[in-house]
Parts: sequence; structure tokens; C-alpha cells
Amino acid sequence: MNAAPRMRLIVRLESGGEREFGPFVLGEVAAARREDIDVSVSGTAPFKVTVRPPSGERIVSVEYLLRAPMGNFDEVVPPDSGRWFMNLMHATSFWKFGRLAQSKINDVKVPLYMFTGRDANVELAMGVIGSLAETDMRLLEPVSNRALNVHTGGVEVSLRRGTQEYPLPRSAAAADGSLTEHVYLVSGPQGGERGPWLEVLRDFSERTRAAFGLEDRIVARSFEPFWCSWTDWASDDISTEMVLENVKIGLDVGVRNFIIDDGWFGPGLDTAYETPLNIGDWKPDPDKFPDMHALVRRVEAMGARALIWCAPHAVGPAADCFADRRHLLIAPASGEPVLGETQFYSLCFMNAQARRVMADVCVRLVREYGFHGAKYDLFNWIPDLRCQSPHHEHDLDSMLTGLQLMLEDADRRTREVAPDYIVELKQNYGTAFLTPYGTCMRAGDAPFDPRTNFLRTLHVQAYTAAAINDYQTFGPHDTPQDIAVSVISMLAAGIPAYGSDFARLSEEGKEVLRRHHQLYADNMSGFLQHRTTDNASHSVLRASADERDVVFVLQPTTSCRVQRPAIVLNGGYAPRLTVDAQAEGLSFTVLSPTGQPLTAERPHPGGPLTIDVPPGGGIAFEAACGNEVLV
Repeated sequence: MNAAPRMRLIVRLESGGEREFGPFVLGEVAAARREDIDVSVSGTAPFKVTVRPPSGERIVSVEYLLRAPMGNFDEVVPPDSGRWFMNLMHATSFWKFGRLAQSKINDVKVPLYMFTGRDANVELAMGVIGSLAETDMRLLEPVSNRALNVHTGGVEVSLRRGTQEYPLPRSAAAADGSLTEHVYLVSGPQGGERGPWLEVLRDFSERTRAAFGLEDRIVARSFEPFWCSWTDWASDDISTEMVLENVKIGLDVGVRNFIIDDGWFGPGLDTAYETPLNIGDWKPDPDKFPDMHALVRRVEAMGARALIWCAPHAVGPAADCFADRRHLLIAPASGEPVLGETQFYSLCFMNAQARRVMADVCVRLVREYGFHGAKYDLFNWIPDLRCQSPHHEHDLDSMLTGLQLMLEDADRRTREVAPDYIVELKQNYGTAFLTPYGTCMRAGDAPFDPRTNFLRTLHVQAYTAAAINDYQTFGPHDTPQDIAVSVISMLAAGIPAYGSDFARLSEEGKEVLRRHHQLYADNMSGFLQHRTTDNASHSVLRASADERDVVFVLQPTTSCRVQRPAIVLNGGYAPRLTVDAQAEGLSFTVLSPTGQPLTAERPHPGGPLTIDVPPGGGIAFEAACGNEVLV
């Protein structure tokens, strides 16, 4: 086949019928007209595609069929929210099981396919930069039926913007009805944007931001370490006393943000399925939290911040508000609300009154109890059907547009009460379009799975520096070295966060947290920015602070480079690291996992040097002049 990537377009109009255009060679200026529909394609990447319908017509979907040569690919990063992509990274598994991805309210996926070459850099990336809209994405070739058919020599994917269930939002089109989007392409071993998938995904996200004038808001307190009452406790076991105990210890080890999670209002999601949930009333359980306002004030007086877990859309069958909100719940044409798999109902995002109710919930929590922030959860459990309830009207035709409007309203109104309010969202409702309505984006859920936690956080790190790890905890046999390796892995990709009962930690384990959180705080200027990767395997990452680099060496890599003062952290179990000093006059000291010097300071001769470093330990490099260290 021709080595040049090609594109076909299928345009569907509200009046019915569809028109196909192309194939167009990407990189060549093109224009076509069929039955009063005009299509133009620019010749430079990202390729501007404009579709102009007949006067008065509405475009309900544009499907991009993108084709490029097949290659010997090392890994695949399919369209995803960052939650499940690692399950399909092996190319053969992707060809078999990755044939459909749908971006909708319960999982907002980045519309981008990435295929890495044998050197692990992205060799092929194909996607569409367009407004937030429901999108179906399919792998068309290679076909996998009775056998995997690769003889056609191509990879072809379809990205349908506007689906059969949800047409393109009217807001996606210009005043004249035309639609303009951009096709993103990296192709071939010499591709201009070729690099690690983290950098390609970041470039795609930044181009999306630039196209739509999006900008994240940096709230520095959102970058301080978090604790959450979720992982180590059943929701029935949380209480005022448990929270205060962990706040006291957490503050001592450098944690400042404390989330009171699911169950604070009654039965939580981990209770037996036959237990009716009262989720939706958002009133503290009097046995667990007899005076929530006083607890928040006490946490504040201790020097910490209290955040509250909330699912603004959720209404349980046992909630007092169920009767009042029943008419606003997602339902089919019969009008009977849909009870989701998690045993609660959901308010409809395509109804203005329901969106107002959700935002009111968010505002009431800060006004009534004085919380310093909130964790908004469970949008990924919204029933997967288009609401057709006869009991309320729909002012929108897109659930995703409704989600964006609700988050925008809640964010604006809570910040009127508390300007630095922390809002933790989750990657299922992430991407560059929705990060402006939160102050950090969690890569959940990966308890007791540090590798998955790292990969998910790395994916989020591609589009926001405020990527928060899922809540790390520690097993009874974890050593201080194990704890240090876990924390280093978290710091390498995002904000550290714990679901651990701090009272169970040994004193040495607490000292490991204390040391790494202090290092994190001392170099915060670097952590407020995106991490960068030194290699395509993402096994050496760095945060570039004002005074030094913090370099994370993760398994299986055992070497890195330094070009200025730096802290190199051993985030694996190799007993030694090779550090290539590319600057003169650096001296170094080896540190234990608790930050204690294990060697006297000595000069680095320059070039590669292999140094004994314990797992979870580090090496501090400083600029030296003679025998004196410059501070």
C-alpha cells in the first residue's frame, strides 16, 4: 500500500443520509464537494478539516477513517481515560480485544491511538482534536475473525464524532453550521513529533487546550500530600476518632489534606448489596460523625484541611430526597428510574434543574460544614443509556456537555465561598476539557497495585501536573525500603496520596514518609510543573525545581544522568545505580530511605559512575568548589 497515511470522511446530516469523502492523502491540501456538502483539508499537521453542510442543515456526526502502514509495534496506548489502557498495551491483545472504545459520560476517553516502535517511541499516532463530544472509536484493521488478518498491510481506525445515541452537540458547530476539527498524526520512524507516549499525549492535550482556550488553575494546596479514609477501612468503620488519629500522625509526617470518604453519611458502597443506600441526602451519620462542623474546625485548628467525598448526582433508594428528586432521575421512556449496578439512581445531566440540584449539593457542603475541598466521585457509574424520561425536559442533547456545565457551575459557586477550594476529580471524567473545573485529577482505583497506580497516574500526568495517585497503603510485611520505593513511584508521576492507617506504621516507616514529603515540599517548584521523561520506557522521570532536579530511577532502569545539582532516588530494588554526571564540580552523598547520610561527601569524577544505593535510598548531588559545597 502507499506509505502515506490517508483519511476518508463520512458526514451524516440531521435530515438523514450520509456522504463519504476521500480518500485524502494527509499532508496534501484537498477539497471536495458532494451534494452541497463541502469538505476541505489543510496540508500541515495537525490537519484542519472543515465540513460545511447545506444552509439550514445540521451535522450530527463526522466519522474519520484514518489509515497508515502496519508496523512491528512494541506497545499500544489506545483511546482511554487513563483507567484501563494498560490492559491492552500488548499489540496482539489490542488487535483482539481493543476493537471498540466509547467516550461518554461514564468514561471520557482521549480520542487518540498511539503505537510505539521497537525503540518504544511513538511511531504512529492518529486522533482528532475537537470539542468535548460523545465519540465512538473503532479498530477496523487488522481484522480479527477466524484468524488475525494482517495481509492488507495497514492499520485503520474510525473515530466517529457524534454517535448514533448522542449526535454532535449544537455548540460544536460554528454559527453557519460548519464544523472544524483537526486530525492529529505522528507517522513513521522519522515522524516530527515522535517521542515517548507521555510526551505525544501531552502534545495532543496542549494542542487541544490551545484550540479551545482551555487553561488549568494551579491551586498550590492541591499539590500537598493527601490521606483518605477509604483503602484500609470499611465504610462502616470510619469515625471522628479515627479521622483525628490519622490527622495527628499525618501532619507529623507531612500530610496536609484529609479526605473523609464514602460512608460518612450512612451505608457505603462496600456494604452488602441488599442494604438500601441513603446516598444523596448528604447528612452526616450521627453515630460516625455526631458533629461534622466541629470536626472540620478541629482539623483546621490542627493545621490540616478536611475534604469531603461526594457524588452529587447519586440518589439512593433509601434517601429522604428520593421522592423529591425522582422526576429528575435518568429513566427510559417508561419513566421508571434506572437503578444502577451500584444500587443508586442518577440525576440527569441533560436537564437544567437536575444540574442545579447537583451544584447545590456541592455548594451546601462548603457552606454548611466549612470543608476545605471535595472529592467528586462515581460519575463513572452513571447508567449507560440515553435518558428518555417523560417526567422532565432536556435542554441539551449531550450528557458530556451537561457534565461540563454542572462542574463549571459547581466550581464557580464553591469558589465564591472558598476561593482556594480543593476539588479532586477522577480520570474517568478527566481530559484537558474538564481539568479546569478541578484542582487535581485522581488516577483511581489501584489499592495494593503500585505498578497500575503508576501507569494510571502517568497517563493523567500527560495532561495535568496535578495528577494525584490513588490511595497507596502498605502491607504488614512491607519494610521501610518497600515503603520508600512505593512513595518514590508515586512522586515520580504525581501527588502522593494514602489510604493507609498511619497508626499501624512503624516509627521507621513514618520517618520514610516524613523524609520524602519534606523533599517534595522543598522542591515544590518542580512538582507544580509536568514531569519530564528521560527515556521512552518512562523509567527515568524528573521534576525540575528552581534549585535542583529530582530524578526518579524506576525499575528496570539502573542508570540516569545529572547536569546540575540533583537528588536521585532509587525507586527500584537494584542495589546500585550508574549516574552519568554531565556537569563538572559535583559532589555526592548516598542517603538511606530515611534520608540519613550513608557515605561521606565525595567528588564525582564526571561521566558514568556506579554507586551503591539501597532500594528506596538516594544520592544527593551538590555543586562543589574544591572541598567546599556551595549552598
